[in-house]
Amino acid sequence: MKIINLCTVLLATTAGVSHAQTNADAYRKHMADSIKRVSMTEAAIRNPTLRQVVVSTDVIAPTNIKSELHGNKLFDAKLSQVRTTAIFTVPITSWGKNSISTTLSAFQQRFHLSEVTPHQTGLGDLEGRTINKLTVGFSGSFTRIDSLFGRQIVYLASVSGLTGESSSVQKMSYLGALIFTFKQTPKTRLNLGLLINIDPSVNVPVIPIITYWHKFENDLELNVNLPREIALRKTISPKLWVNFGTSLAGSIAFFKHNRPDFPEDGNYSTLELKTGPGMEYRFARKFIFGVNAGAITAVQAREFKVGDNANNHFLNNRITTAPYVNFTFSVLPFL
Repeated sequence: MKIINLCTVLLATTAGVSHAQTNADAYRKHMADSIKRVSMTEAAIRNPTLRQVVVSTDVIAPTNIKSELHGNKLFDAKLSQVRTTAIFTVPITSWGKNSISTTLSAFQQRFHLSEVTPHQTGLGDLEGRTINKLTVGFSGSFTRIDSLFGRQIVYLASVSGLTGESSSVQKMSYLGALIFTFKQTPKTRLNLGLLINIDPSVNVPVIPIITYWHKFENDLELNVNLPREIALRKTISPKLWVNFGTSLAGSIAFFKHNRPDFPEDGNYSTLELKTGPGMEYRFARKFIFGVNAGAITAVQAREFKVGDNANNHFLNNRITTAPYVNFTFSVLPFL
């Protein structure tokens, strides 16, 4: 009987210690997760690309467009545009230094033509014509954060698809990136890397990446994310920030054609620079509203056959610089 009682005490004591250890482990994990969430939140406040949900609308004022088909004038007109982008990123799983996530996107474009001067026959009535295009996309990404020579290194691989129809994926691309941290202090960070983009439409498959962030004594922040963005940011209050900078943007739409001098499936792609001031306001714990305005300059606006290189374009649009305003609603990481 004494032996049974002793065993019972030992079992109870062991269970109690085990329970205490479990609680301690759970507490440590909870604290680590809390610190990680705070870090992710602060990073996402500084860098909108790290936010989990982003809904953005560009309203672009009427501007001049000169369209050329195979190098010959097609038409001149006034072009106004409204674009809305919705992006939702979902973490799938993580283990050790690795993580997998997926991103879903929808991109709605509205083109409106006015004051049209045609230069070729067979165009139909373009005056007052409005074209609406929806492009949806998905991507799956694998990320590994490791160290090399005592410095953080990030490995990234992703596959992405875009389409304007429900029956097939019209564009696939494959990305690989290597980003190495050269300097990291409370007020300065410098990362250098390379991005490899396997995409038949891309002219430059390898792009250097330079990320530099510095916070000055007056709390002015310099953000350099080449080739995507250069901006200055100033914190006005814990919930309000203003910025000024230049960012690289682009758009993709897919068209069906029935003209003999057009391919049946066309990929219309633009590359643009946006320059001007903006502000963001954190109106709730996880929600941010932003407004940006300024000038949008089309660097390139071409249409080419789906699956071809962009240099093999049949349509080239020359679009002059126009004023624009952008409204953004975003959600900080919550999953």
